[in-house]
Amino acid sequence: MKEMNRIFFVLTVAMVSMLSMAVSCRESEPEPEPDPVIVDKDYNFDLLVCAVKHGGMSQNKNGTYIRSVPALTADQPMVDFTGTGIDITQDYTMESITRGKYYYQVPQKATGGFVKFHISRNASGEEQIIEDAEVPFKDNVYAARKYTHAWIGDSTTLVVIGTADKTTKIIWSKLNESNLAVQSEGTLDIKLPEGYSSFSTAGLLTYRKSDQKLYYFYLTKAAAGMVDAASSVTHVAIIDPATMKVESDTAVPAEVMEETAGSAYGELMQSMIMYDEADNLYVAGLVTVDGKELGVLRRIPVGQKTFDPSWNGFPNPEGKLLTVQYLGGGKVLSYSRDEALGTKIDSESHFYSIINLGSGSRERVKFNGKDLPYCGGRFSQRSVVVNGKAYIGVGGEVNEHEENPAVYIYDCKTGVVEKGIELSKGFCFDIIRAMDVE
Repeated sequence: MKEMNRIFFVLTVAMVSMLSMAVSCRESEPEPEPDPVIVDKDYNFDLLVCAVKHGGMSQNKNGTYIRSVPALTADQPMVDFTGTGIDITQDYTMESITRGKYYYQVPQKATGGFVKFHISRNASGEEQIIEDAEVPFKDNVYAARKYTHAWIGDSTTLVVIGTADKTTKIIWSKLNESNLAVQSEGTLDIKLPEGYSSFSTAGLLTYRKSDQKLYYFYLTKAAAGMVDAASSVTHVAIIDPATMKVESDTAVPAEVMEETAGSAYGELMQSMIMYDEADNLYVAGLVTVDGKELGVLRRIPVGQKTFDPSWNGFPNPEGKLLTVQYLGGGKVLSYSRDEALGTKIDSESHFYSIINLGSGSRERVKFNGKDLPYCGGRFSQRSVVVNGKAYIGVGGEVNEHEENPAVYIYDCKTGVVEKGIELSKGFCFDIIRAMDVE
């Protein structure tokens, strides 16, 4: 009997030990990362168009207009811009930082500072811009459009980076989200290498959560305006966001990336940086082959500080890669150009594809078995990803024979595409922004 009790005791202890180990293992396992594109939230969608020709990056002074709509589904009425919408041509730029329901920017009007505003409706139902804050520059002065940005820490601090002294030094400012007050500012400890005369006007900036560092992608140029493998070099600087000290600065080999997409204007309009569930960092860029600008999609793996030179998520490109947006599950929405169809801003040579990061394959976005139409607008961001859907705008060239510009809705999980809202003809469709409901 004593022997049986002893065996029972040993078995009980063993079972308790195994159960404790199992619980401990479960407790020590990291929680799975949430899907970055599934967010249950209500949005308004702000649509920006230009008159006569595509805008973006000061290309069009013929008129830029905004309208805000509650949804982009096919059951919504057609969006008409004739005699409606907010004309921002003189006062603001379409290139802007957005977060929540707010726009943050250095405006076109001569304020000599930063502004924060949102779009609201008055008692008559008319849309209007409400300015929430306007703050003058301190010592560091930025030009409209020519800066890059990132939200850091608890996301209440906005970092802005640009260049000064004829693009020979790189300046930074930290702004408070609520009132745009300048908390601190300075100059990055980055010097032009011997033989180089200037930096890119903005570069690209991003904050990576896994290592809590700022990654700054910038260009050194041998002569102003020149960007090619022989006269310019892309760098990756790692910055401590608390002190803005440059911890490392690495030159990128030309065969890996000659230039990031949008190095002159940051991500004020187009999305060129993205992260996956593991916090791998991806950047759209280009290399030049036989005189053609060809897109590359490079990755800095989590835990690393430089690009993996053996990995390219955009092989065999038709031309330049313009925007990338992560859809979850290893899928990416890309907007790129077919060089053979034209390289001008308004050339109808730009198209949308889905990239599979695992296989490196790409496939045009289709509706009812047909590729979505080619678009004009090299400086364009007619796609936004929210609540598990990618809203993709196509068309809008000023051509009476074209169909109405329209939004197509791609389900990020299933890949099913449906047609959404249409816009009136006569305006060039340039931007969709998802904004929090007021």
